[in-house]
Amino acid sequence: MEIIKQFKKYREIFEKELTGNILKFWNSHIVDDTNGGFFGALDREGRPDLTAPKGCVLNTRLLWTYSACARLLNDEQCHKLAKRAYETILCHFEDLIHGGFYMELDAANRPLNTVKHTYAQAFALYSLCEYYRLTGSSEVLKKVQSFFYFLENKTKDPNGPGYLESFTRNWECIEENRMADGNEPKSMNTHLHVLEAYAAVVRVWNDPVPRERLRELLTIFSDYIIRPDGHFGIFFEKDLSESSKSNGIISFGHDIEGSWLLWEAVEILQDESLLDKWRSIVTKMARATERVGLDVEGGMFLESYRYGSHVRTNMHWWIQAEALVGFMNAYQLTGDEHYWENVKLSWSFIDKYVIDHEYGEWFTKVNRLGKPFLEEPVDDPSPYYRNDRKADLWKCPYHNSRACLEMVSRIDATLESVEETVKNISV
Repeated sequence: MEIIKQFKKYREIFEKELTGNILKFWNSHIVDDTNGGFFGALDREGRPDLTAPKGCVLNTRLLWTYSACARLLNDEQCHKLAKRAYETILCHFEDLIHGGFYMELDAANRPLNTVKHTYAQAFALYSLCEYYRLTGSSEVLKKVQSFFYFLENKTKDPNGPGYLESFTRNWECIEENRMADGNEPKSMNTHLHVLEAYAAVVRVWNDPVPRERLRELLTIFSDYIIRPDGHFGIFFEKDLSESSKSNGIISFGHDIEGSWLLWEAVEILQDESLLDKWRSIVTKMARATERVGLDVEGGMFLESYRYGSHVRTNMHWWIQAEALVGFMNAYQLTGDEHYWENVKLSWSFIDKYVIDHEYGEWFTKVNRLGKPFLEEPVDDPSPYYRNDRKADLWKCPYHNSRACLEMVSRIDATLESVEETVKNISV
């Protein structure tokens, strides 16, 4: 069958991209042998900025990436780098006095920004779970369990639904440094990555409390965060009503990423009563994202800031990676081959425009015509990560490496299913 040939071809493509490009770049350039741990920033060619701060988000994502790649690829170098990342996070980022993890260190691994963002803490938990899956260490599992309860105690809103955004070093709730453009008290993005982390916890520790919290998060998404049109709301008040400044914004990357992360959470819970409801929700999200956010050449736009019109057409690296998995997930759930065509179209755009075939890894952003942004403009619409860097506080190997790993495992599962069907028909 032609579809089987395609699956086998693309499986090889995604594995080669992961091992021959993404990991090759990071393994060659990110290790800081002078100060220990990893550099805080790399330019396009992989040269380190020796003065750049080191971020919790980058380092926890490095731990996740190297742990997952070591486990699934049986890669010894990734195993060593996962151990290095784990030690870096516990030795330098962990606050041994007040608990949790610092947002930033300076280049010499000294605390620089001691604010505690729930978003960053969730990534620490997520990566610790993946490191436990690699090592099976009882010490790491105890760390996962204790930090889950710590995070619940510190960040869960005691007076309303969901999780609060930002805290001082000693865990006093603050109204600045939030992960929200309008400084709102709650955000979709933080809740999405808490859900991602809690799903990882349930995967490694089948305890009633994290299971219940994961269920609560699914309810928060279905009742508050997902709009009737299938797009996420973005920023929220304390009662999880959407902010008036937010309700016209559509974030296409979060929509397509969320569609498969929510389904993953449902599958991890293994509750058949949730399947039909969430299959409908996440396929609606994929359709909604495709309808407004997917360009004709396969690139996915950054966002719309006026109810689906007025689209910001920059193509950011992480959004393209999540489009691959989101559309593959929609194909697996529906059997509708046009979602598989979207996967191929998205990969074509990535391969042609987003991958840096000269120096390796992926460009941070390209424009609608596929031209990469190689400078850092003053009016950059997404200030969290710089255009002229391959690594920084936010630019990391987690999105694109995870997408490749997901595509390989999902194609394997789909091939097994298709080949079994063909075998049964032949019999």
